[in-house]
Amino acid sequence: MTSVITTQRNQAAIITIHRPEQRNAINFEVMDQLSQAIETVEADDRISYIVLTGSGDKVFCSGGDVRAFQELRTEDQAYPMLRKMGNVLDQLFFCKKPTVALLNGHAVGGGLELAMACDYRIARKNTKVGFIQGSIGLTTGWGGSTYALTRMNHAEALKMLMSADRYSSEEAFLSGCLTYITDDLLWEEDAYRYIENLLKRSPLILSSYKTYWLNSLDSHLIRHRVEEEIRSCARLWDTEEHHQAVKAFLNKNS
Repeated sequence: MTSVITTQRNQAAIITIHRPEQRNAINFEVMDQLSQAIETVEADDRISYIVLTGSGDKVFCSGGDVRAFQELRTEDQAYPMLRKMGNVLDQLFFCKKPTVALLNGHAVGGGLELAMACDYRIARKNTKVGFIQGSIGLTTGWGGSTYALTRMNHAEALKMLMSADRYSSEEAFLSGCLTYITDDLLWEEDAYRYIENLLKRSPLILSSYKTYWLNSLDSHLIRHRVEEEIRSCARLWDTEEHHQAVKAFLNKNS
């Protein structure tokens, strides 16, 4: 089953998470297919940049698939899953080509972590975003807090992380989380007009500037911080607060 679809639009590779019935939640299949898609388009000289989006018009990505991971109860069981998706976000963050998260709908929990791994975040008006992991007894577990603290003003990033609240697209834009908010009507047309104007130069120019930025970072430090984040989340996975939150979610959606 294809859970990730790759298409091309002019110079862009459009990678779409295609699980609309599951709110585009991430399972192991999506991880494998996302990783392969990113690797393939990064190596394709015909592609200038990557746009990552979700199917439908309600949710970009709702984070991890609770049903798929419900059997993971201990730290040792949770770590490999968290590390696997952490590797996918690493691919995005350190990609040599510009990356854009096109939020066709809400991006919460791991969904916002995924978006924060991208260089730009374009959102529809009236979408909600938030690092809501704290409401289920967890911290970010795929590298999201590291990427947020790298891309955003620290005070604004910490506010979003510690509150575990959902924020409107306008609030997220003012905090520096979002790059652009589209018109409500014809939002997709508006989004691609903005993206194509932003990234209209040749692939060589775009990849050169992306490389300059990556070279300005301490990649070893960033990856060390992500690893600490993943291990911390794995430890919290093994707490009663998290187990009860998963149980409540499953009972609510059974």
